Amino acid sequence: MKVNTFGRASLGLATAVTLTLGLGVSAANATGLTASQEDPSASVIGKYTLVGVGSDTIQDVEYGVSQDLGTYTDPTGTSANLASWTATGTTAMSYRSGGAPAVPSAHPNGSGPGYTALKESLGMVATSGDGVGTGDVDYSRASGFQGLEANNQSGAVTEIPFAIDAISFAAPAGSPFLLSNSGAGLKVSDLASIYAGSVNEVSTTTGALQAETTTGTVDAGFKPIQAFLPKPGSGSRQFFLKQLNAVNSAVPYGSDKGDSDFTTTGAPSAAGPYVGAENADGSPVQEHDATILTTVDKTEVAAIAPFSAAKYIGYHNGTVADPDAGKAAGTDYVLVPFDGTSGAVLPYTGTTTLSPNPAYATQGKEGTASLTREVFNIIPTTAITSPNSSVKYRELFDTFAGAGSKFCLDSKTIQAYGFLTDTNCGNTARTADPQSTSTVTVTNTAAVAGRSTTVTASVQSIGNGGGSVKLTVAGVAHTLTIAPGATSASVSVATPHAGAVSFGSATDGFTPNLAGVAASPIPVGSFTVARTAPVVKATAAKVSHTKAGKVAVTVTATGVTPTGKVTVVIKKGSSTKVTKTVALSGGKGTATLSKLPKGSYTVYVSYAGDSNVASKASTKLATLTVS
Repeated sequence: MKVNTFGRASLGLATAVTLTLGLGVSAANATGLTASQEDPSASVIGKYTLVGVGSDTIQDVEYGVSQDLGTYTDPTGTSANLASWTATGTTAMSYRSGGAPAVPSAHPNGSGPGYTALKESLGMVATSGDGVGTGDVDYSRASGFQGLEANNQSGAVTEIPFAIDAISFAAPAGSPFLLSNSGAGLKVSDLASIYAGSVNEVSTTTGALQAETTTGTVDAGFKPIQAFLPKPGSGSRQFFLKQLNAVNSAVPYGSDKGDSDFTTTGAPSAAGPYVGAENADGSPVQEHDATILTTVDKTEVAAIAPFSAAKYIGYHNGTVADPDAGKAAGTDYVLVPFDGTSGAVLPYTGTTTLSPNPAYATQGKEGTASLTREVFNIIPTTAITSPNSSVKYRELFDTFAGAGSKFCLDSKTIQAYGFLTDTNCGNTARTADPQSTSTVTVTNTAAVAGRSTTVTASVQSIGNGGGSVKLTVAGVAHTLTIAPGATSASVSVATPHAGAVSFGSATDGFTPNLAGVAASPIPVGSFTVARTAPVVKATAAKVSHTKAGKVAVTVTATGVTPTGKVTVVIKKGSSTKVTKTVALSGGKGTATLSKLPKGSYTVYVSYAGDSNVASKASTKLATLTVS
């Protein structure tokens, strides 16, 4: 993991910080980099560390820029780490969540896998078993636009350009491709013919391209072409195929940016034409690693592969360690010139020390195909629309967004790593891909008048990153907090009256913590509060037959005072002797009886109920003795 310290924006969350950097160093800090600058310590993956993954193409320039930014300290004297995991590396990754598996077997290798990891972290897509949990990744690196290709201002993420890279074509030193087109090099249409399979051999004396006269037999004076592509998911691969397709539709480039193409060709033979993305041992081809070119027998085959000009310049100048151990850019492998409108053009100038060639941006074109492309950092759109909503969003904004961002200000280092500066640096117009959906379901426990009910808001969303729910019940607004990892929260609501209780309003809904999850409303609804069950009691004192008897009735219910009427029935055996109906006051009532003959009588009482208390059928409650 590339762990790089830069100054953090003020904790007061002020507007975007303006930096004055010592940019004259021109990436001096980068000298002597090894191929893998990784720090496996989980302690650096702290609360305010910005964690990034993705493209191999731009991992080194990001390291250089962040080292320069480390010279800045904000007014609070605090700083944060920029932890940018390399696309390849042997250090076991440590994510904040310690997800399953806790230690992924491989780093997100390339623009596509890096973008997937970011989307998983933001809750835009479900996790894929790669160990990425919610909140683990804050931004991703991409050497090509990863989301919807058209601007989409409601996108969950924003792809922010910061530099321009050129795509060229690498080949072993002395390659016959250097002779093509009278020494001018290759056109995009030449490459398209190679990758479409319409030509598969090259003349060793003129560099002319043609198909084998007899399939399976290499013509005399020719070498079979072995054309390699980086593995699927590489932004450079995607960009390269798109340009070839632009001049020759026979080169496949589907809705997945060609990631599903050239994947079933197998490994190349020792000597024979080949177009594919595998090494001789069947392993995937890594982008911008010339090993695939320098390990072939160049006396037998003519190998070629798309290659980042910035990487080549970095390898040649020693700014970046060459992964092709023991080989040197410019000595063991070279870039083949592009045959443009003005003849041969290379993406660099110079001999001893190389620099990016601005002319390549205008000359490296054929038809609608272009060999230069912007490179991006991808961040949550919320960090742009609401940068002050959290320290992390403020950091993302200040680091990547706008022409005055920390990255855009360090143009000399960007050039030192072989990239052209981009007048569009920091532009936040290109958002991509929708947020994932969320839904809220409101339920409650059995509601009874005079008591309370527990109202629960259950949220379904990818990642279960939590958030807050505003829920109005019976006109009273409640705020429920959904903890990260939880899916529900509850509130106790008093229910003093029976009947329908409404919930939900136009402003109610779920506000997620995760930037990749869309907020969701709560549809207006209601639940029913049932009438409570009464407890009916009666007493009847012993009375003389010369006097009228009385029956005292008490009706109680939890939380409410029953109203209404009770009916008292006096029976002798099965014969009804007296019936009296009286109104309750404070839950009590007294029925005055007519005079009764001596004897023992049974007292029955029924309660008619009211709006909050259920009725009670006639029940034998007491015995009246008349002497």
